[in-house]
Amino acid sequence: MNGAGTVTGSPPAKKEPWLWRSTTLAGLTLAVPSLTYFGLNEILSEGYPSLSAHMAEFLAASAALFLTILTFKVYNEKENIGLDIRSIFSLRPFGRSAGFLLLFLAADLIVTWTSLRLIAAYYPDTEAPAAIEKLWTMPGNWFFVAVSTMFISACEEIMLRGLALNYIMKRAGFLKAMLWTSFLFMIFHAGRNWISMLLIFSNGALYALAYRRTDSLAVPCLLHGLHNLILRAAVIMDFDLWLS
Repeated sequence: MNGAGTVTGSPPAKKEPWLWRSTTLAGLTLAVPSLTYFGLNEILSEGYPSLSAHMAEFLAASAALFLTILTFKVYNEKENIGLDIRSIFSLRPFGRSAGFLLLFLAADLIVTWTSLRLIAAYYPDTEAPAAIEKLWTMPGNWFFVAVSTMFISACEEIMLRGLALNYIMKRAGFLKAMLWTSFLFMIFHAGRNWISMLLIFSNGALYALAYRRTDSLAVPCLLHGLHNLILRAAVIMDFDLWLS
């Protein structure tokens, strides 16, 4: 101990490997809703042929959201993230949250529209996935498909912008948290063309900023869900209708 009363010669504090820890955390937590959704959807579709496809998707998405919230609670306590589950989804003050929701939705739509133009120019043969087209073209299914879409989007936001983003923010600051979770968001949606991948990264950054500005996970959940609804509607139609 020196004259100032401080201890000398003590080893420096070891930095926590937040990058790989957060990647593992995001991967494990995203696996919960993904496996639940796809697995249960497959079981219901194959095992109960009388059950409509949109109802099977709705039930699978509901189960995925329930397990996501449960996983969120467990990891929030286990990783000592310190989120207050009672207030993390609050939209209060409503006027401020609604304003940011509209602002970021407008930014999302601009980025999405620009990306669709580029995809139409560089990948003119792009078609909607058959499963999405089938679900959205059957009569009377819009409500259930829309709700399912919002539920699955909420699962991803709870895990990435809820757990992973806050985990990194606590250890490395918001900028690194935003960039890394956006990168993970992009990687988890791999298998698309480069324009779509950039769109996904940009959306991830927008959702992180929306959460940062409102301190509410409800805002990025709504943004992500609305984005997917709009994009699903767009990809099953002729791009010329959207880009003319």
